[in-house]
Amino acid sequence: MDAAEIDVYKQKLSEVELALSADPSNTELQQLKTEIQDLLALSAQLHPAPPPTLPAPAPTPPATATHKWQIGDSCEAQYTDSKYYPARVVAVRADTYGVTFVGYSGMHDIQANSMRPAHAQSNAHRAPARERTKKRGKSAVEQSQQAWLKFARGKSKKAINSKSIFKSPDTVTGKVGVTNSGRGVTKNPRPAKLL
Repeated sequence: MDAAEIDVYKQKLSEVELALSADPSNTELQQLKTEIQDLLALSAQLHPAPPPTLPAPAPTPPATATHKWQIGDSCEAQYTDSKYYPARVVAVRADTYGVTFVGYSGMHDIQANSMRPAHAQSNAHRAPARERTKKRGKSAVEQSQQAWLKFARGKSKKAINSKSIFKSPDTVTGKVGVTNSGRGVTKNPRPAKLL
């Protein structure tokens, strides 16, 4: 139960209490009051008050404009949502830098004061992007080569039905493409009549 529903039940409880003040001997209203109180108590047990939130850590100050970025440098650049994301410098201009965000295409012009050096700990365990794509590409090529060689050797042939519907019939009266062509229809014995 969310906070809005709890507020609705609290409002209903106050209405029931108001009605009970006018008619205290009404057993239905007394029973409804106890049910709503029980419901509110159970919801308070299930959903305790949220813990106090901790203050957000202070943001890392952006690098000063004195940092000279070069093409290919890894950095963190501030996107339009004011958050910093991993990026790579792809163009250097007089007052801005062209960056592409990691995992996305398209270049964005970013001011130097909206860029900061990339965290060394986040990129330390990762191989450079070119090496990752080479490894991935090489394995994909090797896999396709192995699949082709396996097919060419004939080891991956699946069970193929040896009876083709286009084979020539056994008799002169048989027709191509008709199963059991030239043979008579199988005769099933007639069931005995039940009396």
